Amino acid sequence: MDEERTTVVEQAEEKPSSPGSRKSKTKWSLWIYFIIALLVIVIAGYFFLSGKLTGGYHSAQIRQMEKLVNKVQGMESEIQEDQKEIFSLMKAYKEKTGKDLPALNLMNLSEEEKTILEDKIKNEEDVSTKSLLNDILDRNNEIDDLKAEIRKLEDLLPKAHIVQRGENHFEVAMNFLLNEKGVDKETALKLVERALLFEPLVPGFKVWNFYSGEEYGTFITQGEASISPNEVRRQAKKELVDARDQAISERDKLAEDIDILENKREELISQLDLLNDEKQKLMGQMSDLNKENQGMQTTINSLFYMLDLEKNLKRQGVLKGGFLRSLKLKKVDPESFTQSIDLRAGNIIVVSAAALNIGKIRKITLYPGFYREGVDYKYLFGPDKKEAQVIILDTAKLRNERIVISVE
Repeated sequence: MDEERTTVVEQAEEKPSSPGSRKSKTKWSLWIYFIIALLVIVIAGYFFLSGKLTGGYHSAQIRQMEKLVNKVQGMESEIQEDQKEIFSLMKAYKEKTGKDLPALNLMNLSEEEKTILEDKIKNEEDVSTKSLLNDILDRNNEIDDLKAEIRKLEDLLPKAHIVQRGENHFEVAMNFLLNEKGVDKETALKLVERALLFEPLVPGFKVWNFYSGEEYGTFITQGEASISPNEVRRQAKKELVDARDQAISERDKLAEDIDILENKREELISQLDLLNDEKQKLMGQMSDLNKENQGMQTTINSLFYMLDLEKNLKRQGVLKGGFLRSLKLKKVDPESFTQSIDLRAGNIIVVSAAALNIGKIRKITLYPGFYREGVDYKYLFGPDKKEAQVIILDTAKLRNERIVISVE
């Protein structure tokens, strides 16, 4: 039998394959390669999505922690709803009976307080009141059961951080990575930057921090706080919506005010044009007054003088005198005193021989004679007497005065 099988195999090997047979084998080979390639892609995709191939940003450990925290958060929400219902039932009980329940804390009844409440339910004759008490007890039992379940879940999780007053999520996250996990500051900042932080934190919130060695995850649950994270978020959103509505209202009011102002604008522009014309007139008047005031100030603070040779002054009749009679100053028109010096700026009158067409200055006399040399004024001659100075000593006395300087 074996010899026959061998012979058949040998004959099969020796027999040339037909074209149809070769085509069939090629087709099956292509299908096999395609199926293998598809399996490789599916397996690689699975490992990529699960984070095993790339070490990705969503490790299986942190995803598992997130699921547990979400369960805790869901149970805390159920507890909050039960607590609200207990408050509502307590209010209904008081409205019906006019009395407060004896239990001090219906949110966390001790076994003894539960026994007291159960006895009160048994002895209550009013059906509706008994139903209220039963509902309160049922809600309390649900809260106890949920808290027990939360404790079991928390045993599977790392210890949560209880938020204290003044803390923020960034601070808690950085403290966890730096101080508890020993991550360097630069890496910690990058990890926290990729995390979803929650603000503002309320005292009593629980912050769950997880670090897988490559990825940081953080989640918030209500913990012992009187308000849930979702309510905080809703309140923050409501504040934004209220602020937006207020801004819209203010915008509409401003639009109305703008319309009113637009109606008055033309009138105001017309009035402004009139005021501007009036202003220009006033500015011109002020400029004229200022110039006049400056001129008056210069006049008041100036010393006006006439400076010439003695012989010229005699010829002009400014000085009069003769043989054995001293020269005296005659009455001279103020307009004749064409030179002046502002005593605020200086107190020296320069006398130049060249300007008077003489070689030297031999003598200077100042009129009227009641001004005293050495007290009210003095002379100072240059070494070659080509030039001299009349120095006013008492500037206050000679302001707005007129003098004649006679030169020989």
